[in-house]
Amino acid sequence: MDQKSKFLYRKKGQTAQAVGAIITLIVGVGVAVLVLIFVGALGGQTYNLVEPDIDSITNITIKDSIKSSIVSGFTALEQTGNYLPIIVLAVVISLVLALVLSFTGFGGQAAGGSVL
Repeated sequence: MDQKSKFLYRKKGQTAQAVGAIITLIVGVGVAVLVLIFVGALGGQTYNLVEPDIDSITNITIKDSIKSSIVSGFTALEQTGNYLPIIVLAVVISLVLALVLSFTGFGGQAAGGSVL
């Protein structure tokens, strides 16, 4: 290896913002997935605990309303889980745009001077 190629790989870049943003993204996605898992598991366990009480209700209309509300709650949780990849994609795109704009000088600081 000659001297020229050794210095080529030692250039420093502006990666401080990118590293923090990626770590935040990974932690945020992990927390969101864990919350979805825990809410589903706790909701299912709660339903298992109160199912005998629900079955002891004699009024057909009330029992059906309770069971349909429980099912709709789990459906809403499933839809939220289905939208999670879209939310992550939107955050990744916004992070990339923010990083690109900050490198070009459009984001954050004005270049000086005015339009007038």
